[in-house]
Amino acid sequence: MSMLMSSTIEQEEKIKTLCSYLSRQVFPRYIQSDLVEMFEAEKLFSLDDKTLEYVESLQDASRVITALNTIISILETSSISYSYEALFTESIHTLQSYQIAFPFPLSFFVEHKPANFSK
Repeated sequence: MSMLMSSTIEQEEKIKTLCSYLSRQVFPRYIQSDLVEMFEAEKLFSLDDKTLEYVESLQDASRVITALNTIISILETSSISYSYEALFTESIHTLQSYQIAFPFPLSFFVEHKPANFSK
């Protein structure tokens, strides 16, 4: 008999926080503000409770948090290179397996280098 532990409220909040950070802090470094506003209006990177239903267990939540942290870390490096592509792509696939859309390949961010990395 095996027991499955469901994700915690704290983990779900962490996932929402990371998605919000990605949308509001990281994307504006690469994407024009009008596009970021359009993404927010379309709720492209805001997760609702229905989407979080796919993140059922503690392990699922940990995988999603790790994927989001990995993407953010790569995008916040001072020099993004294609050496991160496999890791970046794997993280995107992890998010997609939980119905979390991430429509940008690493090449998008390499081509749209940030002007300023001040936080």
